[in-house]
Amino acid sequence: MDDKVDFINKIFSKMNVKMYNISLNILKDKFDAEEAVSQTFLKIIENIEKISTLPCSQIEPYCVVILKNETMNIIRKRKKIIYVENVDYIDRSEEDYNIEEEYLETVDKEQLLSCINKLSDDEKFFLHLRFVNEMRFKDISELLKITEEAAKKRSQRILEKLRLYCEEGGLNVSNI
Repeated sequence: MDDKVDFINKIFSKMNVKMYNISLNILKDKFDAEEAVSQTFLKIIENIEKISTLPCSQIEPYCVVILKNETMNIIRKRKKIIYVENVDYIDRSEEDYNIEEEYLETVDKEQLLSCINKLSDDEKFFLHLRFVNEMRFKDISELLKITEEAAKKRSQRILEKLRLYCEEGGLNVSNI
């Protein structure tokens, strides 16, 4: 029993902050992020027998997959969407300020977010790992338990799907 408690404490001390940051990055709400992390650790405790038999290199990715699932559950429950107000805008000096350019950028971002919101939760999560967390295909493949080639192909398919959604919405897609 003490071994299991020690094992859980090690996982918690090693991954708590990392899990919170990943979840906060996705959910954009600290209370939701805390909820996702706490639900993740409850699942870890429930499955400690299975997790303790995993090789060391697989424990962290396994726990992150649990976190991903709990984060997606929160998104589904609360039906959250990303609002344009949460998008970081580029600061401009006053001499460079052009209201028309800002309007066009805002419209483009709104359209892009609208297109992204058409993707499935798994596709959005993949894009988040790749472009927000800046994970390499190798790391994504380990996390999702797929080959690196499968991760690259999944990325291509998701980006192509996003490109089609953008074209349907009249958005310039030369950068996607």
